[in-house]
Amino acid sequence: MRYLLLFLLFIAVPLKSQVFMQTVDNAAALSLGGAVIAYPGTSAGLNNEGAVGLPERFGISASSAIPFGIPGWQTAQLQGFIKAGKFNGLGIDLNHSGISTYNEQQFRLLYGRKLSSKFFLGGGLSLLRVNAQEYGSLNYATFSVSVLANPLPNLWVGAKIYNPVQQKVATHLLPTILRIGAAWKPTQLFVLLAEVEKDLERPYQIKAGAEYRPVPRLTIRTGMRAGAVGRVAVGAGLQIAKGLHIDMGSEWHPTLGFTPTAMLRWSARE
Repeated sequence: MRYLLLFLLFIAVPLKSQVFMQTVDNAAALSLGGAVIAYPGTSAGLNNEGAVGLPERFGISASSAIPFGIPGWQTAQLQGFIKAGKFNGLGIDLNHSGISTYNEQQFRLLYGRKLSSKFFLGGGLSLLRVNAQEYGSLNYATFSVSVLANPLPNLWVGAKIYNPVQQKVATHLLPTILRIGAAWKPTQLFVLLAEVEKDLERPYQIKAGAEYRPVPRLTIRTGMRAGAVGRVAVGAGLQIAKGLHIDMGSEWHPTLGFTPTAMLRWSARE
């Protein structure tokens, strides 16, 4: 039954005339229900390009997931960033997802700039490729723009628009996605997150997550998504050396089952 549902999931892309699905979140972001567009840091990934302008000096992460526990579905992600000056930074994001007959790759170049002590602006250039064994391949490029701000003590807000002009590849639409979210961080030990995501061609999603650090080296995360289908997630991160962390998480889909994921990351602050 899961393989039938997986097949329907993939053929739903051409039926809706939309190609290039969203990549699978890394372990930290998945555990937080994907509600990370306003996350005040880079440990949950580079979803908001403005985060590249934050105080972290450099970082690199590698993650992988098994969507719905299906071994034949392979995903991998590699992200990295580095400060390019006092107020800006550069990053890369490489993603692969697919099965034997269908796969997608995305390569993003990221730029983030600190405009003030409480406002960050970012942008990304995405190069995309999709290959369906019996139908050939498509290649295209698009861009995204993000903002990250700290307007009030303990409160962060973030927003991102991906493919804002809703470009087409032949007769197929590239997804245009708007994400708006907030993060409340009253202490260094706790973060509460919420986000709304809207793809112009699909129903909106409401996401929420929480992160708690009971001891300095351990982080516990939980999250959920509500939309066409509700999903819940849990995960944890462990610091195993200075700047070196391992993160694990899993999300449960009521029909398709569990998606386990793991990530190894290394970062350093200014």
